[in-house]
Amino acid sequence: MDARAEVLTRIQSHEADALTLLSELIRRPSENPPGDVRAATAYLVDWLRERRLAPRVIAPQPEQGLVNCVVDVEGHGPGRHLILNGHTDTFPVGDRTLWTRDPFSGLVVDGKIHGRGVADMKGGLAASVVAFTLLAGLRDAWRGRLTLAAVCDEETMGPWGANWLVDRDPKLRGDAVIIGEPSSPKTIRFGERGFVWVRVTTRGQSSHAAYPHHGWNAILAMTAILQELRGLETRPWTVPEDFLTSIDAARVTTDELLGAGATDVLSSVNVNLGTIRGGTKINLTADLCEAEVDIRLPPGVSGASALREVGRVVRSHRGATYEVLRRSEPNYSPPEHELFATMSRNVTEVCGAAPGLTIGAPATDSRVFRRAGMPVAIFGPRPWNLGAADEHITVEDYLDTVRVHALTALDFLARG
Repeated sequence: MDARAEVLTRIQSHEADALTLLSELIRRPSENPPGDVRAATAYLVDWLRERRLAPRVIAPQPEQGLVNCVVDVEGHGPGRHLILNGHTDTFPVGDRTLWTRDPFSGLVVDGKIHGRGVADMKGGLAASVVAFTLLAGLRDAWRGRLTLAAVCDEETMGPWGANWLVDRDPKLRGDAVIIGEPSSPKTIRFGERGFVWVRVTTRGQSSHAAYPHHGWNAILAMTAILQELRGLETRPWTVPEDFLTSIDAARVTTDELLGAGATDVLSSVNVNLGTIRGGTKINLTADLCEAEVDIRLPPGVSGASALREVGRVVRSHRGATYEVLRRSEPNYSPPEHELFATMSRNVTEVCGAAPGLTIGAPATDSRVFRRAGMPVAIFGPRPWNLGAADEHITVEDYLDTVRVHALTALDFLARG
């Protein structure tokens, strides 16, 4: 039996173990905030050690439960280095009364796996863990090094997870990276949009509303600024052609999954006016107004270029200032990279249809690896109720993710 057939046979014969792994990870809460992932990481460490692997626990903030798990295996000779990455922290549960089942049940019912974080992203992480252990038992079939990194601090884009490891651990520098963030059986993500969050403040002069000539209104200044910032959406931004060509080829699939027009949104600058607060009393001229604005950026449009426009708009209004709350640069890997062709073949074989190449809207740890020069492919189960009550994925998607991760890793390293 060749190695690919052996991988598929072992996955089928160990489906129960794969489901137990995922359910047990869900049963160990790791909400962020606060971000304490010690229980989930400890279970994962024990699971790996039971399979005669030697994980390392790297804890940059142990007292806060911000810990990472890294484990490596070597193939039968020199070759390439592939990293399987996933995060152990999850969104908070929120209002428990909205959940039909215990959010930490990990129940498998009617072909679905339930619980907080199963979609984002304990399902994808568990798939990578299973794929890693399978290939660790078939080292004669591939060359080079395979690394598994289960990291913390992703949901708040913090410094103690992938950022910490990539900046400090040479074993987290590879030739390619696979991440099981939620996607769908129909897509592979090769990039993601960036964003800039700013808080704009306008100041006026308070006066009685009956005597408006005694002051000036901060809310009126803010409405003018926000209207001008919306104009960033229609500016002729330059977006790379290879990126546009790739996502346009996946237009039908992307729009089917995310709604009509999604492809055009992913290639555009979008401005969301998220919050606004201002004024003291109905019959007083407002002397202060604050608004928070979320600006989403496609590849090719840097955060610096967006902030230059924000600064130009804000400075043109008396008494107005802004501050940057958070930013993440848009990023993408070359869609023609071998990793995507290899994964596409395996998705087609496993799922029965060729996937589209697209990008993601939210930020992930892929940005960390890409800034270090590593191509990253994202493929994971389709999420249901992501970030909401009754979050779940299907058993079929989960096991297909195991197959795709294992076969793609095997092919990439066998040819290295």
